[in-house]
Amino acid sequence: MKKIGITSGILERNRYGVYGGYAAAITELGHIPYIFSSATFESLSDPEVLDDIASEMVRSVDSIILPGGYDVQPFLYGEPDSPELQQVDPARDLFEIAAIKAARSQSKKILAICRGIQILNVALGGTLYQDLPSSGFANHSDIENEHTPSHKVGFNPGSKIAKYTNHADAVNTLHHQAIKDLAPGLEVTASSEDGIIEGVEAEDILAVQWHPERMWRGDRNHLGTFEWLVE
Repeated sequence: MKKIGITSGILERNRYGVYGGYAAAITELGHIPYIFSSATFESLSDPEVLDDIASEMVRSVDSIILPGGYDVQPFLYGEPDSPELQQVDPARDLFEIAAIKAARSQSKKILAICRGIQILNVALGGTLYQDLPSSGFANHSDIENEHTPSHKVGFNPGSKIAKYTNHADAVNTLHHQAIKDLAPGLEVTASSEDGIIEGVEAEDILAVQWHPERMWRGDRNHLGTFEWLVE
């Protein structure tokens, strides 16, 4: 059995956690989920200590999941806050950037989902749309249908995401931010009809903007992203 680290952040004051579908998917595939909390990093001011702890956390598992959550702080990609910016989680931002750095240096797989694809892109040098509707795109936040498809995405032929989801291109959508400028080293492999980047890949990286952890019970094809992670 493999050990899979799942980062998590603040849910409300002094309470931290992550949606249960991530751990359930790993358990469903016969492996062991480990939850890593950003609470560990709330009081850290020394970046070297943060890097060391994140590195040891990543070293203790076989691969990591960067799940959904709050908005990424815009200053991390060189922009001021927009009026549409929603709640942020500064300790989680710094922890996940350190965890991404550690995973890449240790050649461990990263599965990034929703906020995960966003912080991954920022960590590697990209930028984000802080709010899709005010940036001229359709509303991509369909909370009422979190477990069922809301729109289609187009996959690049031969991509990991196309292979491992068996071309299951009908996805849910729960986000108001998305990749704007793609980070160096990432390849776009899935997009929505209105041009939003929905999937990116690289060696040891698979990242999607939708939420397979909320869809796999209804459509087993969406378990494929997790199957890639534990291969």
